[in-house]
Amino acid sequence: MIRTGRRDRNLYTQLLDNALDRAVALDGRLSAATLGMTGMSGRSYRMLVNNLVASVPDARYLEIGSWMGSTACSAMEGNKVRIICIDNWSQFDGPKDAFLANVAGCVSEHVAFGYIERDFRQVDYTTIGRFNIYLFDGPHSPQDHYDGVSLPLVALDETFFFIVDDWNWEGVRLGTAQALRSAGLTTLYSIEIRTTQDGSHAAACQQNSDWHNGYFIAVLQKPH
Repeated sequence: MIRTGRRDRNLYTQLLDNALDRAVALDGRLSAATLGMTGMSGRSYRMLVNNLVASVPDARYLEIGSWMGSTACSAMEGNKVRIICIDNWSQFDGPKDAFLANVAGCVSEHVAFGYIERDFRQVDYTTIGRFNIYLFDGPHSPQDHYDGVSLPLVALDETFFFIVDDWNWEGVRLGTAQALRSAGLTTLYSIEIRTTQDGSHAAACQQNSDWHNGYFIAVLQKPH
């Protein structure tokens, strides 16, 4: 785990660092059902994103790649948040029904939830509102990750939290880095978590792990 930047740079950097510290200490509010939900995310990550959303004023969460809903449910459970999920359920047996059932168990009167069933490249991001927390867990080629930054950028605040899954893989890291450079985004603070060092997928993964296949979690700022 590598933390880069000053945690006291601004409110968002402090909130991210605190959410991580709490997750590492197993300090969270998630139910056993959400922590154990089948999904491509680790338990500590689920606690981190739940803690983060709870702490962010006016939390607005955008997610590309939802599968069975473990990350979306972790973001919304017990929190006040507006959330949009984008997925076409074209991979991994397409469990849209399981996603909807899992989400239904976590939505409350404090959650404004919606989803878009479409390839993320076919979404008009000028029409979906603005978000300050963004997770990309779509397809994982370098070009996918480049597009996963550049296309939704119009829907993201000037300063926002950015999360990428599967950080163990070199292509994920390369595509993301190229996109951040091309967009002129400044990384104010970042956390890199790799659960292997040879580019392989983690043996302990999904809900049976802490950090699944690695994460990059950052506070980014658009150019002025």
